[in-house]
Amino acid sequence: MDEKKKTLVWKIRTVKDYPDAHNHIFVGLVMGITDNYVRIKCKTFHYGRRVNALKDVREGTYELRIIPWSRIEVINELAADFDVEQAKLMVDSSGAATLCCGKLVCVISSSLGERY
Repeated sequence: MDEKKKTLVWKIRTVKDYPDAHNHIFVGLVMGITDNYVRIKCKTFHYGRRVNALKDVREGTYELRIIPWSRIEVINELAADFDVEQAKLMVDSSGAATLCCGKLVCVISSSLGERY
């Protein structure tokens, strides 16, 4: 498999070093991978321990970010045709905060009102 030719769309969760840290989620198109970092053109999502409403999730702009591997906790690979730039932050029927692009969905927080 040639990673340079494959379109990778990832959801990345970074580590939190202290108990009251916010959750940091990056969703976007992987532009490059090295031994030290991931370059990703993405939106960011930040939220605290409790999400009571969609307004509790802060959405960042779509831009290039560089994330060191040492800060990455979890990576989820999304469909290659997930259009992060056009996707909208919504709440689904279960109460989860999701990023939606047509029929494609990426869960940002598992459900509103629960502890993380």
